[in-house]
Order: sequence, then C-alpha cells, then structure tokens
Amino acid sequence: MMNVNKKVRSVVLEGYGGYDKIRIQRLPVDDLEPLSLYIRIHLCGVNFSDIYTRQGLLRDLKTPRILGTECYGIVENYGKDVTNFQCGDRVICYMWTGGLFRELAVVPEKNCFLIPDVICNQDAVSLPANYLTAYLSIFTMGNLQPGETVLIHSIAGGVGCAATQLANTVKDVTIFGTASASKHQDLKKNGVNRVLHHRTYMTQARNILPGGFDLIIDSIGGPNIEISQSLLKPCGRLVIIGGSCYINGDKLNMFRSMALKWQTKNLVPRTMIENNISVSGLHLGLLFETNPTKIRDIMEELFQMMKDKLIKPKIHTTLPFEEVIAAQRLLSERENYGKVLLKINH
Repeated sequence: MMNVNKKVRSVVLEGYGGYDKIRIQRLPVDDLEPLSLYIRIHLCGVNFSDIYTRQGLLRDLKTPRILGTECYGIVENYGKDVTNFQCGDRVICYMWTGGLFRELAVVPEKNCFLIPDVICNQDAVSLPANYLTAYLSIFTMGNLQPGETVLIHSIAGGVGCAATQLANTVKDVTIFGTASASKHQDLKKNGVNRVLHHRTYMTQARNILPGGFDLIIDSIGGPNIEISQSLLKPCGRLVIIGGSCYINGDKLNMFRSMALKWQTKNLVPRTMIENNISVSGLHLGLLFETNPTKIRDIMEELFQMMKDKLIKPKIHTTLPFEEVIAAQRLLSERENYGKVLLKINH
C-alpha cells in the first residue's frame, strides 16, 4: 500500500474560467474516515458537470478544488465502520461535488459501488453519471411507455447514447435525437430511429411528427425549454437534465446570471395547464444525497441490464490523465460520440 501522506497527482481547478485555470498538481490525500475508503484510481469519466464547474455555473463549488465526478479504482484501505467492501475490490465511485480526478482519493462508502466480475472496467466507469441520469430521465421522470415517441437532445453524448439504449428496452418506442450530420449513421446503429440536425431540429420535428412527442429529454436548457414544451403532445412530458447552452468554449460564461431568468421565464404554469403537459427537472448529485437507496437500487438494475446485454456503453476515446484539457474540449465542442475517459498510469 502506498504511503497516503505522499502527495498524488490531482486535476485542480484554480478558479472559474477557461482551460488555463486547470492545473495538474501534487496534493496530499485526506485522512481516512470511519465510513470511507482509500481508492487507487485507474480510470475517470469526463462529464459536462466538470465543465459547468470550470465555467462558474456551479458557484456553490468554490475554487480551488479538485475536479472529477466519477472514477473506477481498487480499494486499498477502508475505515473501521465500513462493512460492504474489502481491500482489492473493484469499485466505481460517483461524487457530484468532484474530487475524483486524482491518483488516490478518500471516498465515502455510500458513494462507491462494487463492480460485478463479468463487467469490465471501462464499461463500469461509464455507468454512474450517464446511465443513472438516462435511467431517471427515461423511466422515473419520463415514464416512457410502449408505442411512445421520445426526443433526446445531444443524443451522441454519453447520456444520449445511454438513454437510447434504455429507451430501446421499451416495446415499439420510436427514438428521435439531435446531433451534427457527421454522427447520424453511427447513431442509427445505436438504435436511433430518426436523427435530426441540432440546428434545424424544430422545423424537422414539426414536419415529421406534427402531433408532437410523448417525451423530450432536454440537456440544452435556457431558451430551448420553451421550444421543447411546444413540441410535446397533450399529456407529454419534458425532463430537463442540463444547460449545455451555457457552455462557452474556453471562456468564462458571462450568461450565468441569466440562467435563473430563463428558467422562470420559460416555465409558465398556465401554459403547462392549457397544453396538458408536465415539466420536471433532474439533478443526479442532489438526488444521490437525498435518496441514496433509490440510486443504489437503480445501479443494481443497470448492472443486471449490462449482464443481460441490454446496454453497452459507447466509449469515444480514452486519453492519458495529463490530457484532461483535451478531454474537456471534446465535450464542450461536441466532438464526441459516447463516453470520454481518462486513464491514470501508476
């Protein structure tokens, strides 16, 4: 076992802003708490939440701080009150506040999941952020039923690919998604019935499906919320899972202060009542804190779905740990098809 007093490589966000605010530094590891584990980290999942944090959209997460919301690793030690893990266990971890982009981390037991033997490391680390979000959006909040139509925005991303596979487990569902033209053929292979161009999707959708959608998964947010509501059929459901429209490349997003105005402006109770639609929001991290039992139950179901070959994560690329900026750039510029991972060589 390594000496935990030794400093380990960590991806640090020094302040809100562009890629220049990210540094790899050597920092000490926290002390082991009674209900926590030392995790030697080997793979990290890159997510939009890391970009939101960098650009100042999550101001409750103060800087400087270590980035990283999900990882795969091996248990090296555990606190005296830990009962469900032992040294050598393969685990995936999820912490929405970050802290997992490093060689060794202290992670609370409740944030760790034991990986079944038949599931490989890359597939496992792709589950927490993407597949939990997709499951909650499609089934829990979205209540997708046989024969319905669903529109999934940014369907080539990690959540989009996951939501497509989960939606396809429901009989006779028709899946629409938005993406750039270069990804359309690959998306159809993943089970998307009709791919719409993200710039002209509203016109395309109204021409193809004038009656509207039963369910829309909206990761764009902002002004797009109003468009999504207008594309729902009566008794349709809108699930808002993000705000990618606030992502502004390499610059500090100056529109953060407008976000709350957009949220209230575009959610009008009278509109929802008269159109017979429902709108819900999803914050995976906060749900993890308020209902961890539900999250754990869903994760067990996802493990089983993976064993049954109903789902299989799409891995776009695995980059060296030191190329964290390149990994973030892939997501922020929408160049990825599936999950982007970072690999730590010890």
